[in-house]
Amino acid sequence: MNTTLTAAVGGAAGLVFPRTAADIASLPDAPAVVLLVIAADVPDLDRAMLLAAVGPLAVEIAPDRRIAAIDVGPGAVEADVVAAARFLTSAESSTGQILRITAR
Repeated sequence: MNTTLTAAVGGAAGLVFPRTAADIASLPDAPAVVLLVIAADVPDLDRAMLLAAVGPLAVEIAPDRRIAAIDVGPGAVEADVVAAARFLTSAESSTGQILRITAR
């Protein structure tokens, strides 16, 4: 899925695939949009910490950059995750958004 997402959003966002909160301690500097993609197999405690960090990070990096997250649930369809990534990277007036993608 990582390769598909990278191809789908191109240079429109800096994709981060965090496993723990330490993975987002230093976000990529260059992109105007940082998109966290939290995989289905990330442990529950780490998932909760990553999701809780999105709002404060949005405040911290604004107004020059935006951050959003996709919380990928078990059985999520790759096409739905890609559609969410495209939406979040193109939604220029939003930051701090989290979309949960689950099985159909």
